[in-house]
Amino acid sequence: MSILGGYKELRERLKSVRLWSIMAVVIGVLVIVALWGVNQYRGKANYHNYLTNMWHRAFFDMVGYVQNIQALLSKAEVSNDDRQRAALYTEVWRNAFAAQENLGQLPIENNVALERTAKYLTQVGDLSFSLSKQLMSGKKETKEQRAQLAKLRSYADKLSKNLNELAIEISQGRLRWGEVRTVGTSRFRRISQNVTSSRMLAVEAGFKDYPTLIYDGPFSDHIARQVPRGLPESVINRDEAKKIALDFLNIKRADMISYLGLSGDKIKTFNFEIIPDRMARDRTITVAVSKKGGKVIWMIDNRATSAPKIGVSRAKENALRFLKSKGFTNMVDTFYLKQDNTALINYIYQQNGVKIYPDMVKVRIALDTGQVVGFDAAAYYMSHTNRKIPKPIITEAQARKLMSKNFDIQSVSLSIIPLESGREVFTYEFMGKYDRKYFADYINAITGKEENILEIIKDPNGILSM
Repeated sequence: MSILGGYKELRERLKSVRLWSIMAVVIGVLVIVALWGVNQYRGKANYHNYLTNMWHRAFFDMVGYVQNIQALLSKAEVSNDDRQRAALYTEVWRNAFAAQENLGQLPIENNVALERTAKYLTQVGDLSFSLSKQLMSGKKETKEQRAQLAKLRSYADKLSKNLNELAIEISQGRLRWGEVRTVGTSRFRRISQNVTSSRMLAVEAGFKDYPTLIYDGPFSDHIARQVPRGLPESVINRDEAKKIALDFLNIKRADMISYLGLSGDKIKTFNFEIIPDRMARDRTITVAVSKKGGKVIWMIDNRATSAPKIGVSRAKENALRFLKSKGFTNMVDTFYLKQDNTALINYIYQQNGVKIYPDMVKVRIALDTGQVVGFDAAAYYMSHTNRKIPKPIITEAQARKLMSKNFDIQSVSLSIIPLESGREVFTYEFMGKYDRKYFADYINAITGKEENILEIIKDPNGILSM
């Protein structure tokens, strides 16, 4: 064979080897891409299932709480025992609060579709809580209050019926919550509109003639119409709100950010749903940023929590550190509640050593990691301002003489509290014990009038007031 012939043969062999090498690389890449695609598909499917389960749980829990409200109100109408009715009203309040929390987790744009339902839950809870305190103070319900309760029960009947019908549709697969999030924002809006135009509006239909309740509850409509005092005057846009939300969460870049729309009455908020990491399928964060002032009004981190590893004292330390990092200074904790492996802690503002109860912020801490998983500063931004606090006219010694001799005073402090009318009063707060029970008694620091008395409930799950 000539040298030239050998060279040609070698060149052909090299071409063949190169071709097979290229083909092998291409096949390898295709296999990797295919495996990656399968993994992504499985990941999306798993996340889809997680969201579906989460929404199902929230919805069916809400249905259960509404059914409880219906039954409890019916019992209250029948009962002729003041103490029994007070206990029933307290349970109505607890169930209404829980129903509201679950309602807020449903994937309905702005929750506009259920606005009146949310309003009903707020009012039935507030009126029930107010009546419970009224009965415990020895005052019976008026005829007008009884009539209001009868109306509330009739609306609970309608709401429960409509929610049960909707629950059947969800159970039968005719309404799929999970579809809302997996196909994007535009589809989400379209589905939301379709849902609200059909079954969700049926839920609301029972409330078309629902009146504004006339009662002096702590969160009644006339108080909600107050103008927020704690927000800066500047107005921000949606892009600025998005950056504020990410900065609040200390997230530089999230895998997915969905804009849920503008909502709210007195505090208009841009609402975002944030998925920091798609691989962490158990974590979705919802943040509301005020249009006026650009402040985070509330945040909910829906990640799953496991068995507690820290106590409430550590949770309080973490919550206070978090508040300071967000610019909330001079805050002191008051009450707390342990629930679902978390601790919900209330903080109030102090001005020159005076407790300002209307300026309240709630922080929820996961007891497995100590992480902040919830934040609500709506009350704070509604009422916070630099108050002109007068000097007490009644001295502490004089106020002490106004207390019952049977009341074992354990601590005294100055505080500003809201009355049920919404008006604020300057008081001495006497914390103490009577007959093995704990109470907070509030004496007006100007007039000496007893403005309020609360029973402090201490149990393994928290410290609450009634």
